[in-house]
Amino acid sequence: MDKKQKIKTAAESGTKTPEAPQGMEAPEVATPSETAEATEATKAPEASSSLPADYLSEGYYKGEGAARYIDPDLVGETAQRLAQDLATGGMKQTATNSILRELKRADKKTLPLDAKRGALAGAIVTAKQLQQRHRAPGLLVDILERNQATIYSDADYKAAVKHLIAVGVYLGDYQQQATEGAKK
Repeated sequence: MDKKQKIKTAAESGTKTPEAPQGMEAPEVATPSETAEATEATKAPEASSSLPADYLSEGYYKGEGAARYIDPDLVGETAQRLAQDLATGGMKQTATNSILRELKRADKKTLPLDAKRGALAGAIVTAKQLQQRHRAPGLLVDILERNQATIYSDADYKAAVKHLIAVGVYLGDYQQQATEGAKK
């Protein structure tokens, strides 16, 4: 709507519009979409919900055969980085407890791989619910989905559970550090 239409509309409705002093133009009124864009631009940035491209690209293990072992980064540096990103996104460790409990419960030798993958699918649903309630960033869903896509054996599932537990533990550490920092 341009200025002439605004003035004409106001005149038709019988309301007065403030007039600008001579030589000055009246200030433009921001449209609702412009206001929404300005609000979006001033919001605090959310934690990125995208994972590193190389996350789990080589699987869970290093080495071959009898010398095969879980990649130390998955329970170390990578788990710490993911936990920090989740904490930055506003996630609390308590939100992961039910997910981890279900994943550990499914980690039995007697259960088939399909049941274990089903437990991970249930964890993804729980993570999406947490995201909808703004208790977890989308990154949690991405992490669980990437893990589900990387599981091909019972050993992979066991390694995934170890990795996700490490993320949960480090998330608790970051939460505790934030709490102690706020008290000081």
